[in-house]
Amino acid sequence: METLLNISLWVLSILGYVIYNLYTKNVKLEEMISERDQILQELSLTINESEKVLKEVDRLGAFKSDDEIGFFFNTVKTIQETLNNFAVRR
Repeated sequence: METLLNISLWVLSILGYVIYNLYTKNVKLEEMISERDQILQELSLTINESEKVLKEVDRLGAFKSDDEIGFFFNTVKTIQETLNNFAVRR
């Protein structure tokens, strides 16, 4: 009878430790997810704002594609399109 009680206490102790360990890991992961969601929301706002500014600058057509600034501007537009696609998929 005493052996059965010792085994039961031993098993309950191990299960208690496992459950506690899994719970603390779950809490940490939920905090990480919340932080990542906040970062992604801020990034999404930044992407939207930069898209508005880029469209406003491009509206004037001040940049020609035959010079270095035009090349740089087209590269920035390509990066913005990639970011827009990222924001849409999220």
